[in-house]
Amino acid sequence: MKKNTIFLVFNLLVFSAFSQFPKLGNDTTLDIATWNLEWFGDATSGNGPSDEATQFNNVKNLLNQTEFDIIGVQEMSNDVAYANLSTALSSKYETYISDISQTQKMAIYWRKSMFSLIPLLTQTIISNQNYAFASRPPLQVALKTIGGTKTDTLFVIVIHMKAFSDQTSYDRRKNASVYLKSYVEASLVGKKWLVVGDWNDDLNGSTFNSLTSPYKNFLDANYIFPSKELTDAGKKSYAFGSVMLDHILQSKTLDSFYYTGSVKVFDNASSFVSNFSNNTSDHFPVYSTYNWTKLTTRIIPTSTNEIVDFGSLVIYPNPSSSKVKVECDSEVFGLKIYDLQMKYLQENNGSEIDLSTLENGIYFLQISGEKGTIIKRIIKSEN
Repeated sequence: MKKNTIFLVFNLLVFSAFSQFPKLGNDTTLDIATWNLEWFGDATSGNGPSDEATQFNNVKNLLNQTEFDIIGVQEMSNDVAYANLSTALSSKYETYISDISQTQKMAIYWRKSMFSLIPLLTQTIISNQNYAFASRPPLQVALKTIGGTKTDTLFVIVIHMKAFSDQTSYDRRKNASVYLKSYVEASLVGKKWLVVGDWNDDLNGSTFNSLTSPYKNFLDANYIFPSKELTDAGKKSYAFGSVMLDHILQSKTLDSFYYTGSVKVFDNASSFVSNFSNNTSDHFPVYSTYNWTKLTTRIIPTSTNEIVDFGSLVIYPNPSSSKVKVECDSEVFGLKIYDLQMKYLQENNGSEIDLSTLENGIYFLQISGEKGTIIKRIIKSEN
């Protein structure tokens, strides 16, 4: 009996050691991940890993311990397993799951200290092209940033493209990519967005007959897939193949936020969980890093010119005890005044605004006109 007890304790210690994943996220950056969970919670139907308890525990530990800020997941295949996983992660993450009827659903987890959900902008999209998306139309989740000196909105689209290496499946992926590109360029123009998920194909060429990638339309339009760096390096995200199937695509508005070279695939997960690709998932998480400070910090101009001349634009008098006037060779629609903490104070249509009700000091003047919007520094002074 004593011998059996020692053996049991030893096994528990080994299991505990293998269930400890490294921290991959950074406390000062925005870390985005995607991971296919391989029929999560559906072992009773004969799909995915056969030991549901082991898969659940390993998925829970990986998501909790790697500490990504946003994780898009695919193949969430059991409502009870999803609910239990979400409860286990609830101290750190909020979540949302797609409302499609297909067993394999997309879901997302985000760090509740960094984002809040925008429900009205969160929805299943492109559902009229159900066939192209293999009955798994994309899930769009809108998140508003928390903290910092400004708030911003990030749209995360979680996808799971058609699987298999045959002509029909390839064509469906290619068509789905056309629909996806049309959607983001029509509905998310000027917005910050990411598409994460299991694309079931690679970027430098297709898994089917070495045809061109079905996602060439995005590449030809100069969109950046951070995960292409992994493809170029010969990495793989599918455990039983040699290609990258899991990708991250970003809007051009996020190009300057992405830390080039930061993208990675957690392909050594089996170093932390024995037999990972058989008892946890046949895909490895892929993740990339973005500038969180830039996303949440308002840029405040520091110009101290008494008369600001921006091309043909002139602000006078500056300093002023009463009115400030803006002149330029195009129409000025309106002016707004903010204090040094960028708190809104007042506004006026046209090219003139009265400062007489303000205390002496330094303010920011926002000018909106035909050429766009700029912010300039002004001074209220009685002298």
